[in-house]
Amino acid sequence: MSRHAYWIASLLFSVLVLAKFNPQTGFTALIRFGETGQDHRLAALQNLPVAVARDSNGYDGQFYAQLALDPLLQRPDLSIALDAPAYRARRILVPAVAALVGLGQPWWILQAYASLNVVCWFALGHLLRHIIGGAGWVAFARWAGCMFGIGALDSVRQSLVDLPAMLLLAAAVEAHRQAKNGRSTLWLALGNLTKETSLLGAFALHAEKPGRGQGRRTLLHLGLSTVPLLIWSVYVQHQFGANGSNGLGNFTWPLLGLFTQMKHALHEIASGNFDSRYSFSLIAMLGLFTQIFVLWRSPHPHSPWWRVGAAYSILLFFLSYWVWSGYWAVCRAVLPMTVAFNLLLPANNRFWPLWISGNLTLLHGVWRFL
Repeated sequence: MSRHAYWIASLLFSVLVLAKFNPQTGFTALIRFGETGQDHRLAALQNLPVAVARDSNGYDGQFYAQLALDPLLQRPDLSIALDAPAYRARRILVPAVAALVGLGQPWWILQAYASLNVVCWFALGHLLRHIIGGAGWVAFARWAGCMFGIGALDSVRQSLVDLPAMLLLAAAVEAHRQAKNGRSTLWLALGNLTKETSLLGAFALHAEKPGRGQGRRTLLHLGLSTVPLLIWSVYVQHQFGANGSNGLGNFTWPLLGLFTQMKHALHEIASGNFDSRYSFSLIAMLGLFTQIFVLWRSPHPHSPWWRVGAAYSILLFFLSYWVWSGYWAVCRAVLPMTVAFNLLLPANNRFWPLWISGNLTLLHGVWRFL
């Protein structure tokens, strides 16, 4: 039965995605264009039938989708259409791929952009099945914890860059484990162009103690994986200058963002406001700290997945209240930690209690998709 569970889970995901399809607007509901920002969109979008979130500012996917209409950053109205032009434009890979798949046609570019996270979900699911192996329920639980947590599903639901970045990082880790260093470097370079915090995974992956004569080679591969992002960042800076946020507002002093969110959530709940932004953020904190506990209780520095998970567990402490105020953004930011937790959780008599505790956002991830 456990073998069929993968097919049933994939069918459930497919139903969730297909429910967003509309004959007129296609899959653009997954991008979440906001009604309030309609006047600032690119001119190429104004006459296209796109799904709009009523009385909403929309979400970040709407900015990356517009980047896909101009991945070379040439349109003069692009700096007006994006909330933080330089910050968004650094994450160019997914918009660029959508532009290529859409063959320069705005309507098809939007459909391609909305669909890329779906493709990445299935690709990551296939890769993780290969990594996990086995056909028992424990293996399926590991897989489901990675694929149905709110970090993964919310990236699909709002057409963001987190899941594509996770796929590329997972491919890099597996290539590294197989000593295919050139391939690993390529995946890391592409991951860095997808989301710049992938740099953290790249450094973690190469943080192992090098053997004799390996130090320079390691630095070479690390440098090659970073150079494309540096070159692209210089180009972005040339096009936009210091226009908008640089992303540093996402970080703050250790634990400050987390404690601020905890204080705010407890205050709202005490006042009778049980909105998921507050109630589920506390539940998510328990889940995320379970993941940290499992990873650090038995460190395995020789394991590349452990090093990646540990690196992102440290990142969690530096995320600002701006990120924590929508806790799902935190779960997306540390998605590699969630994947590492599920892959490395020991299969002993404490597996199921720890798995449940560490994946407490799973049900809410599905619920938000409905």
